[in-house]
Amino acid sequence: MQSPFQTIDLVIISSLILLSELSIYLFGPRIGIIENAAILTLIIAEVTLGERLSREFLHVFQAMILVPVYRIITLSTPPEIITYNGYLLLTTVAILAGTMILITATKLTLGDVGMRLRDSRIQILCITAGPFIGYLEWALLKPAGSVAIMPGILILTLTAFTEELIFRGLLQQSIERAVKSPPFAILLTTILYTTFFISYASGRELILVLLTSLLFGYAVSRSRSVVGVAISHALLNVVSLLILPIYA
Repeated sequence: MQSPFQTIDLVIISSLILLSELSIYLFGPRIGIIENAAILTLIIAEVTLGERLSREFLHVFQAMILVPVYRIITLSTPPEIITYNGYLLLTTVAILAGTMILITATKLTLGDVGMRLRDSRIQILCITAGPFIGYLEWALLKPAGSVAIMPGILILTLTAFTEELIFRGLLQQSIERAVKSPPFAILLTTILYTTFFISYASGRELILVLLTSLLFGYAVSRSRSVVGVAISHALLNVVSLLILPIYA
């Protein structure tokens, strides 16, 4: 049976993650690594010692482990010692491997995390929206172009798939099953995802990330599939970070 204390624990841990991102913005990555290590320890304690956890909330907190792990990996990998593409590839492969291990260990099926094609209309709408959102992101960021087109496409696609698998596929759907409230699951997952951009995004960029995450979250909640949003996210990345910076 669902306990209000389980939801409160979830909100508290999510708030700590938000505060850690504010600390990174204010004080730098070192404090962020320390705080995320503490959050990771807290979540592991919740999973291992929380006898009152329902099966659904156990899956939620197991999925939450990936959030501080993701941040620790990205913060502790110095991008200046390798190329940016190498940095993205290294951090993405590491967290994707951890995600797949977690899915296997928790005995979730690929359908449980949205790796199935359902409701083609929503999928098509999501995919169509990707390039338009990518244009808006490019207009805000105006990033420099990269000559490594093909490696860039592969890496940005892999990054998009990994992020959607973690946040919309695993975390959001686990929260929705536990709390029985799609709006709560969409909103909390959106906040967690958007916090990752606090340390380097402008206010307008944060609003765009927030709105895009809400759109993706709604699409996944309705269709129970991350296929469309993963493709849309990949198109968004490629358009905003590769195609438009070079050819616009």
